[in-house]
Amino acid sequence: MGIREVLAFVLFPIVSLLPAGAVSSSIVSSSSLPGRLRRTNDGVANLVAAGAWQRSAAQGRAGQGSDDRAGSKKGDNGKSTSEKASVPYVVGEQINYDISWSNFIVAGELTLQTKERLKFEGRDAFHVSAQAESVGLVKALNYRLNDKYESYIDASSLLPFRGTKVSHHGKRVVQTSFVVDQNGHTAKLADGRSVELPKDTYDMASVLFAIREINQSPGASKTLNVIEDGKLYPIRVEAEAREKVYTRAATYDAFRIAVKMIEEGRPNDSHKIRIYLTRDLQRVPVLITAEPPWGQVRIEMTGKLKAG
Repeated sequence: MGIREVLAFVLFPIVSLLPAGAVSSSIVSSSSLPGRLRRTNDGVANLVAAGAWQRSAAQGRAGQGSDDRAGSKKGDNGKSTSEKASVPYVVGEQINYDISWSNFIVAGELTLQTKERLKFEGRDAFHVSAQAESVGLVKALNYRLNDKYESYIDASSLLPFRGTKVSHHGKRVVQTSFVVDQNGHTAKLADGRSVELPKDTYDMASVLFAIREINQSPGASKTLNVIEDGKLYPIRVEAEAREKVYTRAATYDAFRIAVKMIEEGRPNDSHKIRIYLTRDLQRVPVLITAEPPWGQVRIEMTGKLKAG
């Protein structure tokens, strides 16, 4: 995997940090991901691939299932506002982020949008998008990246049923897509292959919305799956604790969520991915942090546009 591909992974908060847990269906091969960050003598950061991680579908799927464990609760009527589930899709919502990486103050920008609610292919659906691109010095160093995901989410199940990804890495443009069949058990890829889908599978445009729904009771957890470039990545989402969050834009009363990759059937927290959600019905992700081997990643919300 080249430098541009590695940096493209860094610019997206979840897929950038997917390590050894890449799970392949019987027809999808595993991929190698970046291993560490090193510096040349002139101080310019360079990324190097450090080997390929191989995991089988049986390993990744062991212990899967959405069990939403939680600590002691008094039932729905006793839940606080932050514990109650709410629909995360608000038409017109746009959230903007700055992405800092290693010694780069701003390496990229991330934008999440809920564009519209419409009838699409006979379904009541939300149209959402996620876009990340390199900026500033990173872009000037010829790491020109612009990845955009578009997804259509079933308004009833809140699961994606069609998605596309367009990646601009320098002069190279790659487009991929998937379409989920009516029963939701398989996804057909642009190259004609089919991938078996486990329960609760999301794409990159929709997974952060799914994480916003998790119960904010310490100890609550849920297993999700991310489909990316024809591969499946199981992740464990765990509610940890309330925390005050400080960003360049504001200070927030937030709840800390851990995202752990599932490797060999067990959650792995080596990348220390943390997502901080506001403690209200909107559950806005205001900060995402991670500590992969190639440099610390910090994704801060810089602005939010409301519907209407």
